[in-house]
Amino acid sequence: MNPVLPVVTAVLAACLYLVGLALDMFWLKLLTKPWLVVALAVAVWKHAGDGAGRRIAWGLLAGAVGDVCLALPNAFLPGMIAFAVGHGLYVLAFLHWSRAPAPALLAPVAVFAGTGLWLMLPGAGALTLPLTVYVFIIGAMIWRAAACALETRNDAFARWGLLAGAVLFGFSDFLIGIHRFHQPLPGVAFPIILSYWAGQALLAASAIRRRAWAGGTPQ
Repeated sequence: MNPVLPVVTAVLAACLYLVGLALDMFWLKLLTKPWLVVALAVAVWKHAGDGAGRRIAWGLLAGAVGDVCLALPNAFLPGMIAFAVGHGLYVLAFLHWSRAPAPALLAPVAVFAGTGLWLMLPGAGALTLPLTVYVFIIGAMIWRAAACALETRNDAFARWGLLAGAVLFGFSDFLIGIHRFHQPLPGVAFPIILSYWAGQALLAASAIRRRAWAGGTPQ
């Protein structure tokens, strides 16, 4: 298969999703939303296929499942669970790359998570417990990405791209939570999906770069 074809297909699907978002076309959004992240998962599996890379790939696929769930009515909780699984897999991958305690990094992450919960929990209702657990998991993901960023033995992009991807993913989830549980934000769907895609792409690219830096991409 021409290696360019999956990339073109994924980018086309992403563009069609944005069209569906602008025109509020349910089926177009549902059919096109997950494919960019699926393509990223395939790329990571192929080019960063060590133990940690496989966890990143599975995490991306869990995100694609979450994408479909969030595009469906009444499937927010399954979507949250799918994304929580993805974040958990990212945490395991990051721990493979760095087990540094990095306690000083917990403070800004705690501020981020605490602010989110303070704003969202009053409107969470029956989702109070799963939302709290989810915020803790994504906080752990950002914390471990920050710990990896401080490991100077690796390539700068592999380290800082990973942190930027984690932060963008967290920002996207923060916007979703504020919009759903605190106050509707007009037009927020576009910054949500764009920051999410950028975050996932940076996580994938960082995993591939890290594997290449460590000794070459597997054929």
